[in-house]
Amino acid sequence: MNAQPEYNFAAELLLDRGARWADRTALICDGGKVTYAELAAMAKRMAQALRNKGAQPGSRILIAMPDSLSSMVVFLGGLLAGVSAAVVNNRVMQSDYEAYLEDCGAQLVFANPGHPALDAASAVGREAIALDDQALLRFTEGLPDDFAPHPVAGDEEAVIFYTSGTTGRPKGIPHTHSDFRVVAESGTACTELGPDNVILSTAKLFHAYGLMSSLSLPLWVGAATFLYGEKPDPSGILKVIAEHGITVFTSSPTFYTMLLMSVADATPFANLRLCMAAGEGLPEAIQAAWKTQMGIDIWQAYGSSESMTINISTRPPDFTPGTVGRVLPPYEAAVLDEEHRPVPDGTEGELALKGPSLTRGYLNMPEKTEALFTADGWMLSGDLARIVSGVVTVLGRKDDMFKAGGQWVSPVRVENVLLEHPAVAQCAVTGGAVGAFSLVRAHVVPASGFEADRDLMNELRQYAADRLPEFMVPSEISFREDMPMTPLGKIQRFALR
Repeated sequence: MNAQPEYNFAAELLLDRGARWADRTALICDGGKVTYAELAAMAKRMAQALRNKGAQPGSRILIAMPDSLSSMVVFLGGLLAGVSAAVVNNRVMQSDYEAYLEDCGAQLVFANPGHPALDAASAVGREAIALDDQALLRFTEGLPDDFAPHPVAGDEEAVIFYTSGTTGRPKGIPHTHSDFRVVAESGTACTELGPDNVILSTAKLFHAYGLMSSLSLPLWVGAATFLYGEKPDPSGILKVIAEHGITVFTSSPTFYTMLLMSVADATPFANLRLCMAAGEGLPEAIQAAWKTQMGIDIWQAYGSSESMTINISTRPPDFTPGTVGRVLPPYEAAVLDEEHRPVPDGTEGELALKGPSLTRGYLNMPEKTEALFTADGWMLSGDLARIVSGVVTVLGRKDDMFKAGGQWVSPVRVENVLLEHPAVAQCAVTGGAVGAFSLVRAHVVPASGFEADRDLMNELRQYAADRLPEFMVPSEISFREDMPMTPLGKIQRFALR
């Protein structure tokens, strides 16, 4: 395969396109506002600092930092220098960082002072660089801001995402400079994003959804992005939305549920024109409640770290409840059977994708890479779905499906029914067993004002029995104060099993 022409995404983002709106606000964070011109100058100084530290084109760094000015500058500086960044969760253990470093071979590690990633770097013989927004200026002090971007081939690696590792060893997912451009072009076309928007995402920069929402899309069109460095909580997010005139909000269905439990009226959301949910299925009850209470629809989007962006979405005027909408250009989608053959319209099978930003494979995992793709180039998603007249419904993860009474149960279907009951704020469904008998277990966070007792348990079981096949009705219902969550805000079903 011939290499693609030279193309540096950060150079186009900051120096070519960014020059058009140099004085506009690019970032809003704890330290105030940063213009596009200021961000470009900081990134160029960081690129020179990386070069001075021995990071040559084609090398890798690891970033384990909260969303902040400093993390954004390190990332963009790396791209300008032709250096790829492994962007990882900043809330895991030292052993996790050691595993990331052994896998990707990053030579420099950036983290806040005192962070365990710095100890991991020392443990495996890599250089640890303690950096936060206060130390950023000192780290690049005296360096010129005329760094010439390194001319990389468009198909050269730019970033590595890591899966959460909830079902085994985390997988490294590389993407290229050209992938970034596809994400920016397709995402801004889908959302009709423009320079007058202010974006806030609860998804973090170490996740493909967060990097798309907070970097690729807004900086591509001259919009502003608010970097929320802390772990998202409803009160903090509501304050930001109200005080900073947020117009585009991207999050997870679970976090929308939490917001509905926390806000009394739509006043904080007066400026919102677009709300997007991704990462897991959006229950119809939550979509309806949000529309009723806030007066705006939630776009249900579908994508993955492997595709680096959203590939399917509901959008005006086509909001079909319970679906993820239609495939977005330039992507294709199909539902395949176990032999990887397309199935008839309306038939359930595994969702598969084709498109220009799909990863070429997993880092250092040739067997998993081979299993990711079919012989004719479809990327297998691991999700069960059906397509009816072009509208896609995702039924859940293949590995979340389980049998009860000898029949397959979709947790999503059971959860959607229970979430329609006013007493249920959050819900997750898993399989279980008592002796030789398999059963359905529902884990429920009660809504405010409802007592978690046997009467409510019986009421919910009857509610489900009136709306579901007998084998899908929960045999057990347990009540919880909260749910185990991933950093993106997905419920961790595996932790409930």
